[in-house]
Amino acid sequence: MRDQLIGYLLDALEPAEHEQVQAQLNQDAGLKRELEVLSRSLLPLAADRAHCEPPAGLAERTCAFVALRAGRVSVAQPPVPVARQWSMADMVVAAGVFLAASLLFFPAMSQSRFAARVTQCQNNLRHFGMALNSYSDYHRGFFPNVPLEGRCSAAGVVAVRLRDLGFLEGGNVVICPASSLADEMAVFEIPSAAELESASDEALPVLHRRMGGSYGFNLGYVQDGRYFSPRNLHRARFAVMADAPSAKPPYHSGNHGGCGQNVLFEDGHVQYLTTCRAHGCRDDFYTNDNGVVGPGLHMYDAVIGSSDTKPCLETVLIEISKPGAK
Repeated sequence: MRDQLIGYLLDALEPAEHEQVQAQLNQDAGLKRELEVLSRSLLPLAADRAHCEPPAGLAERTCAFVALRAGRVSVAQPPVPVARQWSMADMVVAAGVFLAASLLFFPAMSQSRFAARVTQCQNNLRHFGMALNSYSDYHRGFFPNVPLEGRCSAAGVVAVRLRDLGFLEGGNVVICPASSLADEMAVFEIPSAAELESASDEALPVLHRRMGGSYGFNLGYVQDGRYFSPRNLHRARFAVMADAPSAKPPYHSGNHGGCGQNVLFEDGHVQYLTTCRAHGCRDDFYTNDNGVVGPGLHMYDAVIGSSDTKPCLETVLIEISKPGAK
């Protein structure tokens, strides 16, 4: 089963095998924990995507250079006394060993830091997941809505509503430690709805950009010409939050060096994905089915927008009306 779990994480299973593993994960909490452990162990591999490949034959040329230098210097040296200072050959060899150790140590340290930040980001999203679940319990199964108009009309207002109603505490939970916002602000506070309503026209766009922190939120969907916030159906492949997308296609988040993004799904589990799709799912969670950043075109079309994204209903209705629209 471990081999199948690794294949599941890498999206390398046949559809029937993928569904079989998914069914077992839904029934076995221990197996789900093992999947999370395996997922964390694979995270450092994603960090290498941002590194440059070394020149071809670098290792061979380095070894040959060290051997050549050591050979040249040793011929000219007098007999080695019992007590002596380091020769040039010794220093060249030592430098080569130090270089090799550095090539092993510093990437490992970098990958360890990368994995720690991914884990902390996942913990933030799990905290949000519990808050969203509690909110839905008190609101007939619905998550917080993003208004179509008004001073609260931006995706990040989800964090504002959760905090105003006491489901979310502390502003730093909205800051991914691997995001640029983490470097800019040591302490972060989520604004209240009252602050949004009373903000000046100049200050409001700044509040919209900052109120959701480093994360993006579900923009809801359109059905029969009406706009709805998502309902909590505990779906395993329906994204409700994620690391905030970038401003340009393909919208991958920049929070983790562009290597991938953490995603909170409706059933409460969090996954680190290197693509914009859940394993075994064709739904791109940064755009709707027509490739537009806006509300979904139906209740199973999840779209995550950055904090200041507005759910433009007119754009969606135009997209739905186009010939061949899904």
